[in-house]
Amino acid sequence: MACQSAAPSAGAPTTAAPGTTGASPLKGTKLTIIGGNSYVPAQDGQVDALVNQLSQDTGMDAKIERFADAQMDAKVAAVIESGGADVAVLRDTDPHLYANKLLDVTDVANELDATWGGWFDVAKQASIVDGKWKALMLGQAPAAWNWRPDFFTAAGVAKFPDTFAELLTAAQKLQAYGKPIGMSLGHAPGDGKSTNFPVLWAFGGKEFEVDGKTVALSSPETLDSIKWYSEMYKYMDPAVLGWLDPDNNQAFLTEQCSATVNVNTIYLGARDAADQKGDVDKKKVADAMDHANWPAGPAGRFANYNINLWAAFADSPNPEGAKAFLRAFFDKKFLVPWTKTGRSYFIPNFKGLDAIPEAWPDDPKLKIFRELNKINRLPGYAGPPSAAATDAVNKFVLVDMFANAATGKMKPEEAMAWATDQYKQSAAKTG
Repeated sequence: MACQSAAPSAGAPTTAAPGTTGASPLKGTKLTIIGGNSYVPAQDGQVDALVNQLSQDTGMDAKIERFADAQMDAKVAAVIESGGADVAVLRDTDPHLYANKLLDVTDVANELDATWGGWFDVAKQASIVDGKWKALMLGQAPAAWNWRPDFFTAAGVAKFPDTFAELLTAAQKLQAYGKPIGMSLGHAPGDGKSTNFPVLWAFGGKEFEVDGKTVALSSPETLDSIKWYSEMYKYMDPAVLGWLDPDNNQAFLTEQCSATVNVNTIYLGARDAADQKGDVDKKKVADAMDHANWPAGPAGRFANYNINLWAAFADSPNPEGAKAFLRAFFDKKFLVPWTKTGRSYFIPNFKGLDAIPEAWPDDPKLKIFRELNKINRLPGYAGPPSAAATDAVNKFVLVDMFANAATGKMKPEEAMAWATDQYKQSAAKTG
């Protein structure tokens, strides 16, 4: 939701906001909501309509202001410092960073837990600080394996690999065919996380112990993940070392690689360009590609995605108005069609959503996103979100650990020792 906009999708459904009750207590109050820009603009229109309807139903003067990316971060920081808004979209582990500035919304979270059949664990991990819900996860952007079945078949690979061993074998064949698999080893803020943390976790590696303070990166499991990556890199284009977030998209769209990790914007962008602009090249890619789940490693199947959360500020003069907005947003009458409109780009994190067909796209190429919605994990595992884990992410420690070993700059054991020291520095710096 904090992502830049793209062209609206053709035929996106519109939705009337659900009605609310209890107008008199909020009549005459004001509510300012800080929102981002969805990749699917029709979703923004639905939220705008929801806010307008909330104003009509309650007599509250509610408004939403939108900011894009860096502007959004600056606006939230300004509100944290000096006020000026009641509710805002936060990212990832921001609730832990700003916890003492955020309203306790445990009552709303518990209501939603009962209504929706439970939150997935990642929503709890991102939102709960010292036993209190300081935010409510509005959704996550699952990063799938974008792949070309036609290239895989031509290279002698019948299906997308279900294990890391199979992925390595497929990479060898696709490199020989001339359409290598691409995994980002550059300092890409989004893809650097979504491509590399799942590898560590699948082999059983972890950054911290459960206490979130003891660095636990040095282990046989982490070493196995590094050795796997070092083999995998042999069959990739060396350009992956410099990939930033747009680069794997471009490599896939220009058919330089046969598979890469990304949210579904490669597909949605190509399909929309084909449908709305008649782009023949994009149509070819959209028609030929598909999406797959992460392969499973010895420890299981995991992923890492960008998260957005709604949070209300503790100094808001209208906490009940803020909660009224949160209840309206997460009402099934609103959230189900809002999710459908989003075409699985941003997906709410409720267990019960899986059983509601109306929430999911009809396009079979987006079907796997139901499963991807279940396997997100936060950096810092096995501990809770922490400043130390965030610092290590910002320094691209995990990415560089894999890259240092893959390129031969360091032996796998040396790369692990280097990364462990970097994590310890982050832990010491952040306390």
